[in-house]
Parts: sequence; C-alpha cells; structure tokens
Amino acid sequence: MKTHAVVFPQADRFEVRELALAAPGPRDIVVRTLVSAISPGTERWILRGKHIGTRFPCVPGYHRIGVIEECGKEITHLQAGDIVYGSGGRWQGEVISMWGAHVGYSVGDAYGYHFVAAAGARPNRLELEALAFTILAGVSNRGVNFCGVRAGQKMLIIGAGFVGICAAQLAGLRGAQAVMIDKNTERLAYLKQALPTVACLCSDDPGLTQQLKGMAPAGFDIVQDTVGHAATTDAMVQLMRAQGTLLLQAQYFDKSMHVVDLDQIKIRELTVKTTCGIREEDWFETMENIRTRRVNIASLIAHRFTADDMLKGYELLHTGKPHNLGMVINWGE
Repeated sequence: MKTHAVVFPQADRFEVRELALAAPGPRDIVVRTLVSAISPGTERWILRGKHIGTRFPCVPGYHRIGVIEECGKEITHLQAGDIVYGSGGRWQGEVISMWGAHVGYSVGDAYGYHFVAAAGARPNRLELEALAFTILAGVSNRGVNFCGVRAGQKMLIIGAGFVGICAAQLAGLRGAQAVMIDKNTERLAYLKQALPTVACLCSDDPGLTQQLKGMAPAGFDIVQDTVGHAATTDAMVQLMRAQGTLLLQAQYFDKSMHVVDLDQIKIRELTVKTTCGIREEDWFETMENIRTRRVNIASLIAHRFTADDMLKGYELLHTGKPHNLGMVINWGE
C-alpha cells in the first residue's frame, strides 16, 4: 500500500513524496487521515534542522485525526470506522518519522492512538479541525496545571501564539487575569477580532511597561515564556512579584540566544518551572475543553489547505508571512 506524505528532505526544504507503507501486523491499525494540523513551533524547528533528534529526510507533525480502515486480529478495543487521534506509522525506505502526522494513510500500533469517536458518530469537519490541536493546546493545559493558576492571580504571557492564547483562556476559566504580549502587529489585529476577550499588548509599544504596571501594581504572580527571547523574558521578570512563578515553555535549542539574567530571578526568589510535552490527563482535559468550547480553537485557525495544496502551509511556516496561527490540512474523503 502506498500513500502521499509531507517530507522534509533537508533543512529548509519541503515536498510531497509517495511512501510505501509496511504490511499491517496483528496489533496494527490502518488509518486514513481526515485532518492533520501544522505545529507552528515544533515543525518550524524541525524544518530548520535544529530540533533535538532531527534527521533528514523525515515526515513531520504530531497533530492527526483519522478513521480506522482495518484492525489487526489482536485489536479488540477499536474497530473499523472508529475515529482516532495519533500519528504513529511505519513505512519502507530512508524517510524517518519525526512523529509523522502528515500522511494520507498509516500503518501502526493501535496502542499509539487515542479513541475520539465511535463508528457512525464522526464529528463534523469544523470540530475535527479544532480537535486536531489537542496536543498543542494540551501544552497550555499542562503549564496552567503545573503552576496551579487560581482565581485572583495575574498572569503575563510572552507570545500570542497557540500555546499562549490557550493558556490565557484556561487562566481566565480559573478566574485569573491573563495578558499576552507579542510583537507581531498583524497577529495582534487578528486576535482582537477573533478573541476580543483575551487581552493582547504590543511588546514594541513604548508605553508597555507602564501599561503592565497598571494592570499588576504589586507585580505579576506568573510569567509564562512561550517565545524564548532572553531580553524580553528578562524585562518581564522585573515586573513580577517576589516569590512568583516563571514558567518556561518555549524551545531553547539556540543556547547562545536564551541566556536569562539569573540574578534577577534570584533577587525575587522566583520558582522556575518547565514542561516538556503533555500527560494523559492533559490530553483528556484538553479534548473535553475543546469539545465543550470552553477553549476556543476554531477562531485560531487562520489557514486551511487540502492535500493538493498543503505545501502552501509550509511556505507560510518557512517564511512566517503572512502571520499564521492555526493551519490545518483537510485530506478529503
């Protein structure tokens, strides 16, 4: 069996290739992709060749929802027609998997997938698109849980990307006051229309510090970094209260670019927390929040592609222009 896939043949290049899938075994399922979503952070780092463990050529991506076409004889908890979330798959040849979500079909271990819906109860396309971002939104969920965000707290989020926006929504659900800062004016204008209840400020505004001090005169309880720009993090740390929490959730592969001022962190006796990936509870909590619209994902999907024009999404990822938040690929029936 053969399938089409997005492949990064080398750094800063992307193409569509045909892959020959492995023969399914007794513990495998064959999954036909319905929707996959591009991760604007992880996949860009892989494309640049800087993500830990990156090798070329590879199939990127970890956001994928599909329908089971076939189940191995040892699989009893799933059946053909069920909707599942997962990216694990095997194929022949030199191309490796960097989680491997962007494939039309996959053959892989059934226990590497999460059940989403029963056969005959498929969510509609818009819900599938939103649910495809469960893992990325789950990173926000893990951060908010890990910091124990609670009512009355003030939270400053560096970066109005997917993780920051979802974290702001989750903090608001807990009764905390969250504000995001970002330098991309096009993105800020988009968010003002898409999510008018989420506070966003421009990081290049000369009056930013005074605005933030006005919002949190006693200092922010939590600062969440989703960008990894050391100078910005250092500046925002100085707006924190003593014994607050600094949450580091960006990618820090370029070590020379991410050296923060530890003295300022020490002076304030801050607790520094980091996360990597998500846990099972984050996955289930996040999927429920997306299903019930407690976390608004649909408004963050700025670009939609088909399997025929999906490389346009990678051109956006590569250049960063125009601004892009959520990008999904609808693989069709």
